Amino acid sequence: MLKATEITPAHLYSFKGGLKLKHHKRDSLDNGLSQSSIPDKLYLSLRINRGNIANPIVAVGDNVLKGQVIAKPDTTNGSYIHASSSGKVTAIGIRETASPNADYATVIEITTDKKDQWCTIAKTHSITEAIKSAGIVGMGGAGFPTHLKYQGNNIHTLIINGAECEPYISCDEQLMLDYPNDLIDGITLMMKAADAEQAIFALEDQVGGIKSQIDKIIAKRKIEHIVVVKVPTIYPAGGEKQLIKVLTGLEVPSGGLPLDLGIIVQNVGTAKALADYCKHGRPLLERIITVAGDAIGKPQNFSALTGTPISHLLQQAEFDKDKTERLVIGGPMMGYAMPNCDIGIDKTSNCILALSHENTQHHGDSLPCIRCGKCVEVCPSQLLPQQLHWYIKGENLEKAREHHLFDCIECGACAWVCPSQIKLVDYYRYAKSEINYLDYKRTKSDAAQIRHEQREGRLLKIKQERIAKRKRTKHRSKNPDKMKQDLQATLDRVKKAKEQKNEPK
Repeated sequence: MLKATEITPAHLYSFKGGLKLKHHKRDSLDNGLSQSSIPDKLYLSLRINRGNIANPIVAVGDNVLKGQVIAKPDTTNGSYIHASSSGKVTAIGIRETASPNADYATVIEITTDKKDQWCTIAKTHSITEAIKSAGIVGMGGAGFPTHLKYQGNNIHTLIINGAECEPYISCDEQLMLDYPNDLIDGITLMMKAADAEQAIFALEDQVGGIKSQIDKIIAKRKIEHIVVVKVPTIYPAGGEKQLIKVLTGLEVPSGGLPLDLGIIVQNVGTAKALADYCKHGRPLLERIITVAGDAIGKPQNFSALTGTPISHLLQQAEFDKDKTERLVIGGPMMGYAMPNCDIGIDKTSNCILALSHENTQHHGDSLPCIRCGKCVEVCPSQLLPQQLHWYIKGENLEKAREHHLFDCIECGACAWVCPSQIKLVDYYRYAKSEINYLDYKRTKSDAAQIRHEQREGRLLKIKQERIAKRKRTKHRSKNPDKMKQDLQATLDRVKKAKEQKNEPK
């Protein structure tokens, strides 16, 4: 692998496939960063990382302070949830969330008191413990608990992902423009936690003066082993596997993780969140989120509390409800439609996209696949999208798994170029969820089979013991003297027990 100091545009690699898209980012960036006001209610989802649930440790009626832990993870893949402002817990129940398909999960509703009073935050000595205590997750979209990445060894490279390649989303670029010093602080802390030899700060080549700004800070503070690199603006260059390929030439193995290559990839928002906790004692309660789309009068980036309702942010961005046809969390390529505006944003919500009818109108029903191969040409994971579609449509899910369905990053490039307008990503998401459910049922069935076999083994053992006991009894019956001795010993024990019971205390 190249050393970070040696990486130049001439040394960069490329990944297969990808698209060049119009970015539509200037509108939100030109209006700058605004601080969102505190909403009347916060809706804090306890679902983290696509399925892992945190357990509430507060009850309805409790008063909470900003930064107070209100839910703890039930597994190592979970994350702590903190109250993002002070107020009273007014409900704990199942609601729609800002997750894929607006899935239902347990949500804690806090009615804010608008005082924004902080609780006392206990300090931690370990950086990894700080990451865990702050409830920091990957803020690029996956929501993977960050502390888990720092529990391994042999990490040699930290990659900071500032390659925000999807249209409309500009929250990471805004963060890099407004908080460059905090980013460098977070990077140095992460390098120390991972004991990494080098850090590569990757930006898209279309961004403005961010690289020179970061380079000046690194030079002024005399920080070694951190280099800023611009990468080509090709969607989805921001995917961690694609970014690793571009910077190092290495490929993450199928079904593997960057950790297998000794690499950790972190979003710029994650780096700033760590600096906020270690420098100021602030857990991950707030994030920068882009509010954009052609139904928004004033596109901009907001610094908003987690749990803030979508409607609260839309109102501050001059939202035209009558013009809106579709609300999306995320970008137009990988985002998810939301059924209403009363859903609270979470730690991974990077964009609210309000689109008009013109931008969402359906151009006709899907047509049969013509096997043109365009989806294969643009797939960044080097899959066979049309073959996966064929297997899934035929309910041959195991064949789809064998053809590396789970390597699909759901970037939507295949559906974008499909002349038959087949919603390929919808098929892949359905198949993944169905396979996961079938695996879950198989695991439960296997566990039940093991319990049944163990029970049968216990019954067999009891049966064998009874047979052996009868054989011993039969053997004693052939020896009268032995039977008399056993009977007398039993009578003596009973007599002695009665005497001890009748003795005065």
